[in-house]
Amino acid sequence: MRRAPLVPVALVLMACLALGRPLLHRFDRGHWTHNCPEKTFITLRLTESPQPRAKSYRAFAQVTAINDRSRHGDITVYLRKDSIAGTLCYGDHLLLHGYPDTVKRSIYITSDHYLITHRDSTSFRAHLEKLRMRLLHRMQNGPLEQRYAGVAEAMTLGWRGDLDENLQATFRDSGLIHMLCVSGLHVGLLAMLVGWLTLWAGRERRGRVIRGSLQLTAVWSFAVITGLAPSTIRAALMFSLFIVSDILARRTSKINLLAAAAIIMLVAKPSLLFDVGWQLSFAAVTGILMAKPVIRCFRCTLSQCAVVSTAATLATLPIVVSTFHRIPIYFLIANIVIVPFATLLLFLSLGYLALPCAVFAWPLAFLLKFTDTVTQWVSSLPHAVVEGVTFNTWQLILLIAAVLLLFAGAQLLRRCKNESLSQ
Repeated sequence: MRRAPLVPVALVLMACLALGRPLLHRFDRGHWTHNCPEKTFITLRLTESPQPRAKSYRAFAQVTAINDRSRHGDITVYLRKDSIAGTLCYGDHLLLHGYPDTVKRSIYITSDHYLITHRDSTSFRAHLEKLRMRLLHRMQNGPLEQRYAGVAEAMTLGWRGDLDENLQATFRDSGLIHMLCVSGLHVGLLAMLVGWLTLWAGRERRGRVIRGSLQLTAVWSFAVITGLAPSTIRAALMFSLFIVSDILARRTSKINLLAAAAIIMLVAKPSLLFDVGWQLSFAAVTGILMAKPVIRCFRCTLSQCAVVSTAATLATLPIVVSTFHRIPIYFLIANIVIVPFATLLLFLSLGYLALPCAVFAWPLAFLLKFTDTVTQWVSSLPHAVVEGVTFNTWQLILLIAAVLLLFAGAQLLRRCKNESLSQ
């Protein structure tokens, strides 16, 4: 079957956006960072509910005006912890007075330097955000220990405000931080779970329509409730395209579905190209899809998990090195042990979300304690993380070339197999 050239189109679009961004930004006089005063009044709208950190609340927002002049652009707001900041939610319009950082596109503010000018209580997204907060409060008041409740909240609602900092560090150092981000793993497991529950519908056209409709409803409801992070949208878009192709009984290349999702997201919001979460998400899935010929060579589940984890890590390695300057060395051990339990962990977390009682809390706590033990052991191993890794431009180009050669080898293996089968 001849593939549509979606991958080259996606790559050309990304290249054009990457090369054109500096010029567009330079001549975009409507962006809030253009000629922004050192101290100014900023009017903005919160695009997500603030999440608590160690000493502040962090929220993402969209600027609407600077000193009463219409402006646009994203900004990250850090608010000092107080009684007012704790009541803010998605859709709130704020008026700030402070010193914005135009390089980092952020601003730190105290309670006496901002006020709420309008609250969004009627839009569909606002109602969904209220539902998300109600579900969060139910989970927070459940019987699950707070240390582990934060993990369940992150996996099901995308809420990382209650995550224990030491627990996050062990997940990060052991290479399992992706477990705490709502992404393709979670969306894929949810779609698969709904597919299993609707096997009764059969494989005829009517059954495929019923199953696909329920899967699409579950996937997008989950994406909206969890905050519509770039990784979640990417996963929801990709699985939606796959579900639609299944309804129409058409076989489509998964790499083309991924490219289509990238094109749709970049056309809708070009700035996503420079979002680290978006980059990591697409790079990881691309690596896994490119490594499918190697994955199929193994029949053992543990071996397949090892290849999947290695492929995702290699694909994201240039981004991780250039952005975070650190590499977890023993990621393979943690992923082989924990990832096979990911389905059960997500199922129990979703069960606890729907019914926060001891029925789900006890087995979920047991599995999370086991995960915690493994991550602590892996992160405590000698030289578990290499810190301060810095590459210059040429070294980074060589690293990217090496990674591409490895994945090209995987594709060559697939072609050799197809040729041997055809003979």
